[in-house]
Parts: sequence; structure tokens; C-alpha cells
Amino acid sequence: MNTTFFLQSLLTLHISGLILMAGTTIIDYSTFKTFWKLIDSGQEKSEGLLEATSKFSKLAGIGAALLIFTGFGMMALTHGVFGEQLWFRIKFALVIILILNSLLVGRRQGLKLRKIVETGSVNIALQTSGLRAILNRFYFIQLVIFFVVIFLSVFKFN
Repeated sequence: MNTTFFLQSLLTLHISGLILMAGTTIIDYSTFKTFWKLIDSGQEKSEGLLEATSKFSKLAGIGAALLIFTGFGMMALTHGVFGEQLWFRIKFALVIILILNSLLVGRRQGLKLRKIVETGSVNIALQTSGLRAILNRFYFIQLVIFFVVIFLSVFKFN
């Protein structure tokens, strides 16, 4: 088997990892939007939605691991050709920011929200207003970064 086959296979897995991460983020964001609508209308069905989102982080983690390992594999096969290009350096930094933002902001705020909901407080909407703003900003940043990473990967400027 030749190098081209391995490179294309790694690229396919790399894109799959990105799709898994981005898709999971979009689904998670959509679920949180529905959660907030249910909270605002006073419905108690909202708790089940949070339980469903807890499994999304594992999928995003698998996507991130796939993205990182296949990225290193492609760099090894190409002998670091892309590593010297500006678009790649920006993309690499954004992927690191994406993962750190997910771990340090998204996960922490999601756990705080789950804890408040689990305690069964009477006025959840009031207690979570700050978290709501932080999570909305988190999802916006994540989705913008995904867009920029895809944009850089497609146009590969120097």
C-alpha cells in the first residue's frame, strides 16, 4: 500500500473527527436551547434533556482524539509540510482553543447547571441566568471556531 492511500484514509478519519466534534456541539447547543425554553415556560420536562446532553461530551471527546491522532499521523506522512504554513498554524491554535474552551468553560458550566437542576430549586430560571449567558457565549465561540477551522482547511492560504 502506498502513502497516498494512508494519507487519504487519515484525512477521512480526520474530517470524521471534526464532524463528530462539530455535530455534537450543534446538537448540544440545540438541546440547551430547548432546555431554556422549557425552563422559561415552567415545564418540568427539562431535567431529562440535561441527562441526555451528558453523553454528548464523550462523543466530542472521541472526535477530538480522532482529530488529534490523525492530525499527527498526517504530519508524519507528509514530513511536516503543512506545519510550516500559516493557515495550518492558525488552525492548530484554534483546535487547541476549541478543546480547552470545551474542557475549561463548557464542561464546568454544564456541571454547575446540572447541579442546580438536580437540587430541585424552586426558581431555576433565576438561579441559572448567569450560566445561561455564559453557555450561550460558549456555544457561539465554539461554532465560530469550527467555521474558521473548516474555512482555513478548505482555502489553505499562505
